[in-house]
Amino acid sequence: MCNLGQHGWRLGRIIALDYREPSWPEEDVAPYQVALVDDFSLIYVPQDDDRFCRVATSEDVKILARKDALAELKFEGKSVNETPNQSSHNLRLTRQGNSQEFDYQSYRKGRCFCCNDNPSDWLYAELYSEHYRCASRNGIKVTHHKAELDTVNVGDSLNYYPDLSIPVKTGFMQAPTLPRLPPGILFTDDGSLTGEIGYDPHRSSTYTVQFVAVSTAAWDDDSVGIVRLEINFTVTDNNPPSDFDVKEFEDNQKLARKKAAENITNLNQTWIEWESRSITNQATCERMLTDLAQLRELLLLHPRLDNGKWWGQLGGYHMNVHKLLENTLFECELYLGYALAFGDNDVRFYAEQNLKGCYQKRLLEAARFMWYDGIQLMLQHEWNAAIEIFRAAYGKKEGWGWAVNYGDIWLSEAVALIIDGVSKAENASLENQDWFIGANNLLQLAQQRANDSGVFGQDGHPWITAVVSSLESLKELIAQGNNTTQWLEEFNSITVYWCSQILAGVFPFPPITKMRPVAEIDLVNNLPKYNQ
Repeated sequence: MCNLGQHGWRLGRIIALDYREPSWPEEDVAPYQVALVDDFSLIYVPQDDDRFCRVATSEDVKILARKDALAELKFEGKSVNETPNQSSHNLRLTRQGNSQEFDYQSYRKGRCFCCNDNPSDWLYAELYSEHYRCASRNGIKVTHHKAELDTVNVGDSLNYYPDLSIPVKTGFMQAPTLPRLPPGILFTDDGSLTGEIGYDPHRSSTYTVQFVAVSTAAWDDDSVGIVRLEINFTVTDNNPPSDFDVKEFEDNQKLARKKAAENITNLNQTWIEWESRSITNQATCERMLTDLAQLRELLLLHPRLDNGKWWGQLGGYHMNVHKLLENTLFECELYLGYALAFGDNDVRFYAEQNLKGCYQKRLLEAARFMWYDGIQLMLQHEWNAAIEIFRAAYGKKEGWGWAVNYGDIWLSEAVALIIDGVSKAENASLENQDWFIGANNLLQLAQQRANDSGVFGQDGHPWITAVVSSLESLKELIAQGNNTTQWLEEFNSITVYWCSQILAGVFPFPPITKMRPVAEIDLVNNLPKYNQ
């Protein structure tokens, strides 16, 4: 992948190393000469640096090969069959809830490959992003239905109704790409487009529309799955009417663009101050959230400014405050995902690069909240269930979680193994018992992670220290042939204490997750709908 500046990232093939041109000074050498894949243009890469070039991922290739993650994948004009996940989606996904109830953060349970449990709750990122791929991850079939309409002029009426071959008749308003439609055209839940095409000052005199909407109404019907409806047509005669003030429109766009850029400058400045430790986390979040709210209000007034670029920025900068433990991953995904709805290649590529990080943050969030679920199970003395969920939790991101930095998930499983093992074991040598070996290995992992953090000093992580000390006492008891009942009661009591500290958000554990200031459904409903 090569960075062509204002022309965005392009896919290329290296055709020469240590490239130089005859006119260059003798000491000047470019590491690579590259032939661009789409038009065979020859370029050179000035430095072997990720800012200029990087190895293309499979997601990069797919982003360049199709418009969204539900579209058919084609290379060199031929369709490519993607291999869906083979495990049964019916074991994980659910239809629980109803149309009035949405759970946009059920991915925190860690099921369904960290996609939300109910496909009816999936929004733009989960449906369209190459980095989420929720349909293929969960083995859901995608049925394609395409309509190629005639060329239409501004002022013409458009009346499209899906034919009888479409397998579902409802559900298409879940995440339609409405910014792609001309002004005056309405899309309804049954998949129909109607209205009179109006003048669009954001587009050239002739433009193409590649409109996409999906319905998950039959996601659990293996013969249908998710239906992707694509409607294509060309609009001509898109010229300003006599009563339209082009200059006023352009001046308004410039002013809005200037305000948006000022917001981004402020956001960058705040982050720079935070990185230099000149302002606190709280002050950083307050300032950034204020600027982000202002940018959102600006975009609600100018929703199509620069073809979705600023919606992508709005989503991307929410990640900064999420890193400071604000509960804003939903905003990141919502606005980056909404940017995909515009169909602009450069905007899409920017959004996808950020959505890659968002999906990784989902895994971290899932690990954290699964850990909490396991801790609750420990308080109910359900040791085996807790062990199972801890293993699934630390498998998400190699023992890390959202603000879970000190090996706490490994430590929690070790404690559950110890209690379960001592409860069942006879007073025999510990070193030969599987639960003891497993607990020791987990304790070592946790201890290494905690020590590497440099947070705890010589005394180490307090819970790890307490567990290690308790194990030494247990060894002495068993070596002397003494009963372990009282030891187990005391260890249980210590465990209850530490579990309560975790759930209360007391250091060294993550603070309690902040309540969301705005409900997710309100943010979804507040997204701009039709072009005006």
